[in-house]
Amino acid sequence: MSERKEEIFKENKFYSAIGINQNLFKQKTLENKKVSVPNPTKRDLLLLETLENYGVLSTQQIRELIFKGINTRTVLRRLRLLKQRGFIYSSEGLPNGTLAWVLSKRSSKLFKHDMETKVINKNTLQHDVAVSSLRIQLERLKIAENWTSEHILKKEVIKSHYEDRRNSSSYMDESPLVPDSLFITRHEGEMKAVALELELTLKSKDRYKKIFSQYKEKKKIWFVWYVVLTRSAGESLSKLWDKYAIWGDCQFAYSTLEEVFKYDFKLPEPRDEDLRETNKREEREKWL
Repeated sequence: MSERKEEIFKENKFYSAIGINQNLFKQKTLENKKVSVPNPTKRDLLLLETLENYGVLSTQQIRELIFKGINTRTVLRRLRLLKQRGFIYSSEGLPNGTLAWVLSKRSSKLFKHDMETKVINKNTLQHDVAVSSLRIQLERLKIAENWTSEHILKKEVIKSHYEDRRNSSSYMDESPLVPDSLFITRHEGEMKAVALELELTLKSKDRYKKIFSQYKEKKKIWFVWYVVLTRSAGESLSKLWDKYAIWGDCQFAYSTLEEVFKYDFKLPEPRDEDLRETNKREEREKWL
C-alpha cells in the first residue's frame, strides 16, 4: 500500500472510530451546483464538538480554544468555509462587529449521536458569549469541571419538568428553573455542584422571588453563584435571597465580573452556615 493510500486509510479509520457520517461530506448543493467536499480535518471536528458543548462562541473565543497562535484572518477563512458547507452559521450583534458562531442542524446529522444545537437570540447574544468567557476562565483556573451549558440543560430540564407536572392543573403556569450553566467544583475533598447565573441586568423583585423560591428546594446544588457587574447589584440580590430563600438547602454567593477575570481568582464561599442559622432565627421571630 502506498504511503498516500495508507494515510487515507488511517484517516478513514479515525473518522469511523469517532462516529462520523462521512457521506455528509461527499457533496453539497450550493447555488444549484454540486461541489466536492473533502473529509473534515481533526481540527474541524474539534471545533464542531466545542461549539456543541459551549452553545455559542465568538470568533476570538474560537481562536483561543481551537486555533491558538493562528492569525484571525486565517481563522475567519476556515469558519466561513464551514459556514458555506452548512455546518455552522454566524450572527452579528457583538461589540466591534465581532461575529458569534453556533452549530447548524446539518452538524447535528454529522455525528452518529444527536448533537445539541443552540438557536441564536440576538437579545441575549452578548450575555451568552460572556457566559462562554466565564467558562474558559474557570476551566483555565481549574475551578470548574463537568460543565453543562444552558442549551443542553434546558432540553433535559424542560422535558423532566413537564413530565412531572403533566397531571397538575398549574404546571403550565410555572416555568422550570434552568441556570445559565451548571458545573462541578472541588471543595474540601468533595465534588459539589454549583449553578451559575450571569446577571448583566437585574430583573424585577417578583421574578427573583420565583427564581429563588425554586432554588431553595434544590438539595443537590451546593450554591447558586451570581456573577454581576457591580457589588451593589450583588448586595441587592443577597438581600432578596435572604428574604425569599434563606430557609432552603441551596446557598448563595456572588462575584463581580471584574473579580472573576483576575489571575488569582478563587470561587467565593457561600454564606457561612452559622450566619444563615442566625438569619433563620431572626426571620422566624418576625413571623411569631
